[in-house]
Amino acid sequence: MTGSNDDRTSAETAALVEFVFGAASAEIPDAVLHESKRCLLDFLGLAIGAVAEPAVAIARRQCELLGGHEQAFALGTATRLRATDAAMVNGVAAHAFDFDDTHVPTILHATTPLYAASVALAQWRGRSGLDLLAAHALGYELGARVSLALYPEHYDAGWHMTGTTGPLAAAAASGRMLNLSGPAAVHCLGIAATQACGHREQFGTMAKPFHAGHAAAAGALAALLADDGFTSAPDALQGRRGMFAVMSTVSTPADLVQGLGERWEIFRNGVKPYACGVVTHPAIDALLRLQSEAGLSVDDIEHIDLQVHPLVPELTGKMEPRTGLEGKFSVVFACAIALLDGAAGERQFSDANVTRADVRALIRRIRLTPDAELDHTQAVATAKRKDGESISRRVEHASGTPENRLDDDALAEKFRDLVGPVLGSTQASELERRVWEIDSAPDLSALLSASVPSGPR
Repeated sequence: MTGSNDDRTSAETAALVEFVFGAASAEIPDAVLHESKRCLLDFLGLAIGAVAEPAVAIARRQCELLGGHEQAFALGTATRLRATDAAMVNGVAAHAFDFDDTHVPTILHATTPLYAASVALAQWRGRSGLDLLAAHALGYELGARVSLALYPEHYDAGWHMTGTTGPLAAAAASGRMLNLSGPAAVHCLGIAATQACGHREQFGTMAKPFHAGHAAAAGALAALLADDGFTSAPDALQGRRGMFAVMSTVSTPADLVQGLGERWEIFRNGVKPYACGVVTHPAIDALLRLQSEAGLSVDDIEHIDLQVHPLVPELTGKMEPRTGLEGKFSVVFACAIALLDGAAGERQFSDANVTRADVRALIRRIRLTPDAELDHTQAVATAKRKDGESISRRVEHASGTPENRLDDDALAEKFRDLVGPVLGSTQASELERRVWEIDSAPDLSALLSASVPSGPR
């Protein structure tokens, strides 16, 4: 049993902690573990692919300057850092492209802080591949359920879910790496909860991926401290001045336990096909469908009307982005570049593309209409041609969402596209193979060795 042994811990929190910290790795359903493998492939692709990004290079350089024991890799390099620093750097890297997976109901990017923390600790402590997958699946469950209990009021107030509930997800996975149980597991969660931070005002800046990196480091540190006897409040989530009371006007603690062990939140994970804010994806889908199905030509467009969920202009309403990073939070830029280039991958979100004359001209012909009747996975695009004809497409489930999944082959193609330029195609294929076989690996040494660049590409 992993219960808190403290009657001051609310029943829902205690039950969630017992489930997440107490489940044996071998008890996790195979289908759940497969989803965690998919998440690991996506995480490694993003973290390695972003190795040269300025935010990542700065974070890595500062950690190297600070020094410390060399415990875990900064992914995509031969550099080893302290485990908590590796977690931070790899968390920044995997979120730098804004291309990482998403818990669709709450817009939580759970995998990045989860794997950034647990891979570092698993490498340091020599944990098995199966234990890593189980830690991800169960950490995802905890992070998603805490997010459900807070959403949408918490998010609407301006908190960035990845920065606030991400530390708890990372702490749960990290705690499993250290075999925490009993009161230590509850304290681990409490230490993570008090480090919750991150505001949506930071979207479009380097501080946004820092939210994910901080969440990873905070979760790893919470587990390490709890393992050494550090304590926290016994009811950090549901207490009178706990996370729920302080950081949300309305919370639903029942979401912590409803269907626990029967309904796995990881099946509501979405994998991004486009390297930008997830709420822009339905609109991009709709326009690409107009292009492919109705023969829409950019030269024929008089104007485009986009009906979108109100979160779209709120989160991605930058109408004149000045950098590629800002372009990731500009639905009009994302749609314009997708139509012009036929893609919206990482290469499209460059500083040069943001200032292209054809992009700017098309942006001026795109109009947004918020529609509260639409879900944030839906959009309607209507293009009026210069000959007066109007054509429309409606997207019910954006590409990459659970109802419109990227299959394993499409995910692997995304991985290769990200990792190939860093590792070369042969080594990228070897790393991919190691991921799909990770559940039988006694430790992460072979996997992580394949993540270090070597030789000419």
